[in-house]
Order: sequence, then C-alpha cells, then structure tokens
Amino acid sequence: MKNAIVRWLAIGAVAAATTVGAGALASADTTPAGDAATAPPAVEDFAYPGDSPNPQLKLIRGDGHIMLADCNTVTQIQLWSVAVPSPSGGPGVCFRVTGTTGYLSLELPQTFMIQTGDKAVRADLTSEGVAQTVDVAKNSYTTVGQAMGQKPTMLVELRVTG
Repeated sequence: MKNAIVRWLAIGAVAAATTVGAGALASADTTPAGDAATAPPAVEDFAYPGDSPNPQLKLIRGDGHIMLADCNTVTQIQLWSVAVPSPSGGPGVCFRVTGTTGYLSLELPQTFMIQTGDKAVRADLTSEGVAQTVDVAKNSYTTVGQAMGQKPTMLVELRVTG
C-alpha cells in the first residue's frame, strides 16, 4: 500500500510539472527584446549611404553600384563642375562602378564634362527646368552646359548602361 501511494504521488508530481511547464511555454513572450511596436521595418529605400564631402554635391539615392571615390585612384566616372573644382585641374568628383549596371540620383550643379572608363553611362541633366539626357560611350567623354556655350546644367542622374 505504501508503494502504491508513493507511485501515485510521483505520477501526480510529473503531471503537475508537465501542466505547469506547458502553460509557461504557451504564455512565453516570443517578441525580441525592445519595443517591437516602435522598431523600424527593414525596408531598403536606396538612400545613398553617407554624406558628400563637398556641400555642393548632393548624393540622394542609388543601387549601391556607383560609389563616390577618390579621384586619385582608378575610377569609372569622372565629373567636372564649376561648383566642385579640383585643385589639380582634373575632375572634381569621381565614382567607381561595382557592377555591370548602376544607378545614382544626385545633384551636381554647373557640370560641364562627363568622362567614363570601361563602362558606358547615361546622364540626365537639367538647365532652367529643361531636361536633357546624354549618353557617354565607354572610355570617352562629353561636354555639356557651359562647356558648350549653353546655360549651366545640374547633373541629376547617372546610369551605367554597359
């Protein structure tokens, strides 16, 4: 009889522990630490990472394949601008290209020349509200705006096309 009571007590203890454990698991909070209601969603907005070192150059957004670079290194896209002059007389703004295609929205006032490396580029510019698109073949350059005796142009978009 004493053994039967001990067995029933053991069975009851196991049943109680199982019930309490299951309840604790069912009520466990699976929300990560912090306030999940205020956590920002992880959505790519293609905003350009980091600021431009020159206040005249505004980098807006892109796909990450056209990145600002030091003009003293090998670069794919070189821009000449009255607003961002180079002390050496070369390009004032340079970019490296990390893919076969690329996109960058920017604002570079008074752009007058665009030069490419081994990737062709399509550039969108505006001048007094009038839009203009220029295709620059790889390993080439083109002059725009003031260099052609026209009004100053604002470079607003670059696309690597091949």
